Amino acid sequence: MRTNSKHLLFWKTFTVISLMLITAGLIYLTGCAPTAQQTEISPERQKAIQDSLQKAYIYELNKAWSTGYEYYKPKIYNRALKPFWRVIKLDTIDRFKDVFGYLSTSYFELGKPDSAQLVLEMGIEKYPDNVGLRRNLAYILEKKELIGEAITQYEKVVELDGNDASDWKRLANLYLRNDQIDDAIIAYQKIIEIDPSDQDAQQTLGQLLKGTGDSDAAIQALEKALELDPDNTQLMFDIGKSYFDQGDYTKSIEKLNQYLQKNPEDVFAKEMLGEAYFNKGNYRKALNTFKEVVEARPQNKKVYVDIANSYKELGNYPTARNYVYRAMKIDNRYGRSYLVLGQIYEAAVDDCMRKTNKKSPKFDDKLVYKEAVRQYELATRDLQFANEAERQKSYLKDFLPKKEDEFFNKDRRTPNGKYRIQEDCYKWIADAL
Repeated sequence: MRTNSKHLLFWKTFTVISLMLITAGLIYLTGCAPTAQQTEISPERQKAIQDSLQKAYIYELNKAWSTGYEYYKPKIYNRALKPFWRVIKLDTIDRFKDVFGYLSTSYFELGKPDSAQLVLEMGIEKYPDNVGLRRNLAYILEKKELIGEAITQYEKVVELDGNDASDWKRLANLYLRNDQIDDAIIAYQKIIEIDPSDQDAQQTLGQLLKGTGDSDAAIQALEKALELDPDNTQLMFDIGKSYFDQGDYTKSIEKLNQYLQKNPEDVFAKEMLGEAYFNKGNYRKALNTFKEVVEARPQNKKVYVDIANSYKELGNYPTARNYVYRAMKIDNRYGRSYLVLGQIYEAAVDDCMRKTNKKSPKFDDKLVYKEAVRQYELATRDLQFANEAERQKSYLKDFLPKKEDEFFNKDRRTPNGKYRIQEDCYKWIADAL
């Protein structure tokens, strides 16, 4: 390092020489001489002066850059500011285009994001196609929660250089934060186009597409993500649930079973699997799956009713009713219990009429329908199931006992006002009424 006195002497000498050279150049260019007689300068002399001026300019520019960078490297950012600003002022030949990036970083590291932003905006104004400056500006704008402005910068970044997946990821994330879902979907599709092995992007795209209602595209994206990451159990579950929501129970069963092989204790997935089996018409497998659920969650009233529903479809009405009663013990206000019990009674009538070759319901059948309606009325107390219960009631209104039915069957009434049901296939009902 030079001493301050040597440094000062150097600059005084350099200033005198520079002024002499500048004066000589001005004399030549203006044609003015310090004396009355004009001094002529030869072309060789003119070139020598210009070369000297150019060397002095380059020296000053390089010195400013070197000084700034020497402070920047060891992160002495406050000392780097002034020489970097001098570079910006002197650099008319675009020799140090990176100076805006270094200067803005210095300000940012010093906790002055506004100054960093100003420098980056100056740099972009001078070099509008500089992707690095726009990336840095977008980062600062995002940190300042100026999401719309950050999006504008990243959109320009991917316009200038659209082959960097990380830029598209940042842009996609900003779109999501700004609720621009359609734009985010396009961005994630671009990420996957650049890097088909990015399972995170595949998975996110699938979830976004699912949210838009495009279930086919959503499942396709999730399936591709699973191909890239075949042990990803979350993807297995998401795909299984997506197929379930779509009504493709065969594929849902396949994926949920695949998931449960790795996560056998997931009761929620097992319950969904039971519902998929039930909706597919495989009531025996549904029944067995639901029983595994209640074994793990004995207070799950819904699954007791699911078991009852499965027994109903298998024609085992007494056992079906017993499981409904179990659900009622857990919560006697749960409307679905009464709704399904009414359906059990309805199914029993249909089964009995088929077995006895009846073409229309007789008095006993109508009495069971009446009991079904009573259960539907109880179900209407639960608003969650009230509408469905009312619909079920309306279907049976023309099949209930009429006054003439009661008139001709007075002997079927017991002292307590209830009717005796004589049909053998209803004995399990009659014993409980």
